[in-house]
Amino acid sequence: MKISRSVLAAFVVLLGTLAAFQPSNVRAQTNTDIARSAFQVTVEVNVNNFVFTPVSIPSGKRLVVQSVSLSGAAQTTGAYVQPIVILASELGTAGFNYNYFGPNPSTVDPTQFYASYPTTIYADALQVGPAFAGYTPSFMAFNVVINGYLVDLPKTAASAATSQQEQGPDVKLLGNHSIVVH
Repeated sequence: MKISRSVLAAFVVLLGTLAAFQPSNVRAQTNTDIARSAFQVTVEVNVNNFVFTPVSIPSGKRLVVQSVSLSGAAQTTGAYVQPIVILASELGTAGFNYNYFGPNPSTVDPTQFYASYPTTIYADALQVGPAFAGYTPSFMAFNVVINGYLVDLPKTAASAATSQQEQGPDVKLLGNHSIVVH
């Protein structure tokens, strides 16, 4: 019996020694203080001002968009119109990427459009613009609410983003369609 207790004691000592030299489990790191750098803005877009509106992002920061909410109205003298809101985002000097949000019409009033979209968009520069599919709208106006948070820019991208903040896409109307050109 003494041998088995000695073996058990040695085994426990061995396990204790091994546990001391093994790293503990690493837990996933999260930004536990998002509220400190929370970001929210409302941008108004409409068919009468058919340009991209820049969103002001503080220098040295990157915006992480977590949700986009749309509320507005659109109507046409034609058969139908599908309003679209475009978020043009840029990281560093890589050029703009376009995120399209096209809400469904209300079942009560088909000229009213509402939608909320969970998303993830990273932006050193961000611009919001209107677009549409179908017939040219005689009226179109939207409030675009952008929610997210700010993070520090990586050191390599900070200087490039500052020079790109003022540049943006240009929208041209071609009949019933719009195109974005650089």
